[in-house]
Amino acid sequence: MVKLEDVAAKILVVLATLFTLFPLYWLIITSFKTRLEVIGGIYFLPKTVNLYNYYRPLFEDVYGAYLRNSFILSSLEILICLPPAILAAYAFSRLKFKADNHFLFWFLTNRMAPPAAFLIPYWTMYTFLGLFDTIQGLLIINSIGNLPFAIWVLKGFIDAVPRDVEEAAYIDGYTFWQMLRRIMLPMLKPAIAVSALFVFIFTWNEMLFASLLTTSPAAMPLTGGLLHYVSQIWVNWSEIAALSLIAMAPVLAAIYFLQKHIATALTFGAVR
Repeated sequence: MVKLEDVAAKILVVLATLFTLFPLYWLIITSFKTRLEVIGGIYFLPKTVNLYNYYRPLFEDVYGAYLRNSFILSSLEILICLPPAILAAYAFSRLKFKADNHFLFWFLTNRMAPPAAFLIPYWTMYTFLGLFDTIQGLLIINSIGNLPFAIWVLKGFIDAVPRDVEEAAYIDGYTFWQMLRRIMLPMLKPAIAVSALFVFIFTWNEMLFASLLTTSPAAMPLTGGLLHYVSQIWVNWSEIAALSLIAMAPVLAAIYFLQKHIATALTFGAVR
């Protein structure tokens, strides 16, 4: 006999799933509609599949350059942040020095601070130093927030690695760099993958500095370029939806291919 509570629970799960997925479904169908369909009424299926909404912004407008800049920024951020983050996390985990906890908390405050509070000083400094509207400037400003986060994440994983592993390596004659390269890094592969994923996502989704500290297609990423569709005259909702899906695709793909490492990282250190 089916219990009433079980039926009610299943119905609630289905409703919650529909409520969660409906905005994504509406975004997808809007990306295939024409402008007249979008403003002409509510249609749960597009009358025609209009792929021009994807083609025009990328190949006939500047949004292909914006997408390229987003890939460059996000990829370089991983290469810039992870090597120093691994070394700093190891130092905070294994070494004891004066005010180490204060330094670690100070790193975290760089991530906790609201970015909008520093917008005017950054704009003034970037204009003076010639970093305004440059990819280098965005790399620096993203690293200020991504590096502390990566250090904190990696430190937690390194804390879970037994010290006996390192001591055994030193007994076998390994130097520090050999131990780090051959033993520690392979053990931290899931943690490094998760840290790289978050650095990629944070950089890819950053919009405030991307939209206000860049103006040209040479440096502006896709998140900043999406704001140009909103004007006082008209809003092209179909192309905004298409570009939004394009912006979501790399993040979803990265999560899909790294899901094995994410699952391993979540249970890392649980059993010794």
